[in-house]
Amino acid sequence: MFETIYVNFMLLVVLPLILFMIYVGPFILIFSSIIFVLTRKSIDIISKILIVIIILLITFLLFVTLIKFVDKPSEYYSKMQQINDSKSIIGLSKEEVENKLGKPGKTKKSENIYLYDAGTLFRDVTFVNHYDLWAKTYYYALFVYFDENDIVESTSLKKSLEFYVP
Repeated sequence: MFETIYVNFMLLVVLPLILFMIYVGPFILIFSSIIFVLTRKSIDIISKILIVIIILLITFLLFVTLIKFVDKPSEYYSKMQQINDSKSIIGLSKEEVENKLGKPGKTKKSENIYLYDAGTLFRDVTFVNHYDLWAKTYYYALFVYFDENDIVESTSLKKSLEFYVP
């Protein structure tokens, strides 16, 4: 019986207090430090301003270290990135590229470039791994550059609005 009372006490009282102190405690500490510095009569005004600036700077740096960027590439993006990074299609003709990657989504004949949809990259930005600050989807295109003999000279993977699908 004592164990169940203890467990219930821990779940209902102690755990919420710990969570409250983890997330709200730093803000209480920051504001109380600023109020303490500003109410001291023995500190001149320039020192007060410098101390408040230092406290705010430390707070900002703490906040920045708690922000996490999580990139989740689509399977198609990973495949196209691997093709771009390995430079596996360099030296192939236009026909060989079309056999390997399919018909290009767009061609620029004046510049001798093929553009392929390279998938999406989903970026999730969170604070303390719990609070979503924002999420954004980036669309990419694989640019295949040909020389004057229609042989692949180089490739690049760039952010693009060319293949935006709502």
